[in-house]
Amino acid sequence: MSITVDLKSILIKAFGTGELSRDGINYSIRCPVCKDSRREKRKLVVRLDDARYHCWVCGTKGTNVKRFISKYQPDLVDKIENIRFKKDVHHEKDEVALSLPEGFQLLGACKLLDPDIKATLKYLKNRGLSKSDIFRWRILVCPTGEFRRKVIIPSFDIKGNLNYYVARTIDKQNKIKYHNAKVSKEKIIFNEIDLQWDQEINLVEGVFDAIKCPENTVPILGSSLSKRSKLYQMIAKNQTPCIVSLDPDLKIKAFKIADLLHSAGCDVKVVFADEGVDLGDLNKRKARSLLSRAKPYSNMMRISYKISALRTGSTL
Repeated sequence: MSITVDLKSILIKAFGTGELSRDGINYSIRCPVCKDSRREKRKLVVRLDDARYHCWVCGTKGTNVKRFISKYQPDLVDKIENIRFKKDVHHEKDEVALSLPEGFQLLGACKLLDPDIKATLKYLKNRGLSKSDIFRWRILVCPTGEFRRKVIIPSFDIKGNLNYYVARTIDKQNKIKYHNAKVSKEKIIFNEIDLQWDQEINLVEGVFDAIKCPENTVPILGSSLSKRSKLYQMIAKNQTPCIVSLDPDLKIKAFKIADLLHSAGCDVKVVFADEGVDLGDLNKRKARSLLSRAKPYSNMMRISYKISALRTGSTL
């Protein structure tokens, strides 16, 4: 029996029947962390070839689904241990081999004859991006291959070398929204080439959030920041003042980032959009206005939020 069939059958026993992607690699199931039983909420995606998993709702993720299954279904431990996956590719090798998708084109310079390219441009306009944004962020497209109908946003290090890219599908029915470079996020700073460390820097969650913000904004490509990350080390080294603005449902994680940077001696401010609104949903004027209202971070700010959340019955 193949690796993928073995893991798929165990996932079904552990969490119920899911949905297999067309390429036979990704298997979508209901997330036991979210505990949402609705059929359409199969947002925990497991790669059947290398055991990585990620829930697109609650953010639960990891590199070894064996441990995840063991946590919820310990009786399946023995069966899980018998599965052997493809040899992991080291991040260092990925970084050396990193390149842009074959056949990529700069969207701002494309002739709008291809209907897929037209659809990509329409998608970006609907998200509030201007033509200058498309050039500023060096947005790319691929008319053929696995990156067709995806927005590709590349990242370059201080020397101008490609160090990462984010590829986002424009199709709502595609459950796998992102196809990003297989590089450790801790080892890169997204578009480091554009940043000024002696000026205040905005830390946001994703690339589309960053596009709506002023210059000197960097997406942390998630909702956490560690001392091991290159981004943290550069901010701490330069004592760069920061504004932290994650989605409003990630306030505790935002406070953790702020606390980490504050402990490193940096001046830190925090601000959030209204509940139910992401920074990337705002237009540029409103995003700039929001950031201008950021308040200095303190331990009391974090404690006050925890107390207010407990009073209202929110889950921390």
